[in-house]
Amino acid sequence: MERYANVVVAMIALLCCLQPFSEAKSLKTQLEIDERQLLNVLPSWLERLRNNLPSSLTGRSVSPDVKSIRKPAEVLNWPSIELDVGQITGVAVDEKSNPVILHRGNVKWDGGSFNSAGHYAKVEDGPIKNDTIVTLDAATGSLVDHWGSNLFYMPHGLEVDAEGNTWVTDVALHQVFKFPKGSRVPSLTLGEAFVPGSDEKHFCKPTDVAVSSSGIFFVSDGYCNKRIMKFDPTGRLLDVYTGAFNIVHSVTLMEEKDALCVADREHSRIVCIHAGLKQGPGQPTFGSPYGSAGHKGKNVGRVFAVAAKGQQLYAVFGSIFLGMSDGKTFDLDSLNTLSRWTPSNGFGSPHDVAVSRDGEALYVVQIGPNSIHKFALE
Repeated sequence: MERYANVVVAMIALLCCLQPFSEAKSLKTQLEIDERQLLNVLPSWLERLRNNLPSSLTGRSVSPDVKSIRKPAEVLNWPSIELDVGQITGVAVDEKSNPVILHRGNVKWDGGSFNSAGHYAKVEDGPIKNDTIVTLDAATGSLVDHWGSNLFYMPHGLEVDAEGNTWVTDVALHQVFKFPKGSRVPSLTLGEAFVPGSDEKHFCKPTDVAVSSSGIFFVSDGYCNKRIMKFDPTGRLLDVYTGAFNIVHSVTLMEEKDALCVADREHSRIVCIHAGLKQGPGQPTFGSPYGSAGHKGKNVGRVFAVAAKGQQLYAVFGSIFLGMSDGKTFDLDSLNTLSRWTPSNGFGSPHDVAVSRDGEALYVVQIGPNSIHKFALE
């Protein structure tokens, strides 16, 4: 634990030293960026330090609904094949419990990808030629299926619902797509191609989708907007929840709890609200706070993605410092930390996480190195 404390002290000292140097005009912009990055990552380290203290000192509580804490254990030598893919931005689990990944082929998001108004700057390059959606066998990691060429420009979020429909968000197109099982043609397209916006018919770099068993679905929108949009199965907008978000990067639905949790990335927090799926007098409405953290959420570190099963919420975290990215398990109701986990060689840049339908496995994908990890939930 002394190691964590020393690192925190060093980071605070470094943060304090940044301000005097910021007087140099040529360094000011970079130093401001560094300062913001340190402020983002520091809470994660403080939380990690707290997690290494006995629970009697931290006062952390666990919901009585948590019968046992299932800690992820890395499955070594999985997948069994070497994946020839680009940046893996999304992962989901299909109706057969096989993991499905979404990648960008040879396209990378960099400083020249968008202009200041949020318009994609490389439309003339055309859509990605590679098959961007790849299904792997859950047991071996061998290739099961691949498709998705010439459909997307900068895909970001992926979901496979209980009916086998595949949902994709594209931040360049500013659109959300629903593909029926076995089809390469979308049955539903929301948003206007290459046109960002903040009204009811537009998105601005939508990041993720969560789908209920009834077909009602939620879109996190996203990089420019600060909202969660709720739609009926036909794509008709039902409601909008706008929060004090700074990049709503991921969303996950726990239907049995009527809970919807979001990764508020640049605010380094997780926020949970009611999904508003239960009808009748006295039932909580969409956007009302869920759990003890309320609308304030909980500061947990620079969180990129969330996924849930039962009473446990799994999240992955990115860091500007090598070796500090990790995964954590939280109690859904309190957002208290239950465990921390990483693969044996650590995470680089984890970007998304998904839980198998039977709750036996967890998958994490990275955009650097471009890889997928499987964890058994023990």
